[in-house]
Amino acid sequence: MTKVFTFLLFLLMITHVACDGNNESGQEIKKEEEQEQEQEPEKEPEKGVDVSFAEYTLEGTSCQWVNLDFDDPCPQYNLLMINSSEVLEEYIEGTDYPAIDFSKQTLLLAYGIECYNYYQDSVSLQQLSEQNYLMTVNLRPSIAVAFSEWEVAIVIDKLGAECKVELDITNK
Repeated sequence: MTKVFTFLLFLLMITHVACDGNNESGQEIKKEEEQEQEQEPEKEPEKGVDVSFAEYTLEGTSCQWVNLDFDDPCPQYNLLMINSSEVLEEYIEGTDYPAIDFSKQTLLLAYGIECYNYYQDSVSLQQLSEQNYLMTVNLRPSIAVAFSEWEVAIVIDKLGAECKVELDITNK
């Protein structure tokens, strides 16, 4: 009986040593993973400050947007930063469009073409840094299956030529 007891005690000690060895290597792996995570912090998307704006529309006028050309098939998106009446007149056909004071304001004109019929749902503008902005346009699908062109124009406080505005389109 003492031989059986000694044998069981011996097995218990071997099992304990083996478990401690596995635990140490497991702890080493965890430490390595933690060090890798500390070395490579996850990049969070840039968050900015909301910028106030007024939507600019040609509804109720005899005007329409022109010269909004597309080089390739859909989808395609573009953004124009307009800081003068002369440039604005290149993109509007007609004369009774709402006035903009370009000495104090900038017009941002986002436009695109979709393979399916989408309509503009919402628009937002964020300032990411002193000279970088992000204009987000949310598009919603409609029932029709057809190519669709869309335009979104907003008026904001004057932006200098050194400012950059990035366009982000979401289709939900």
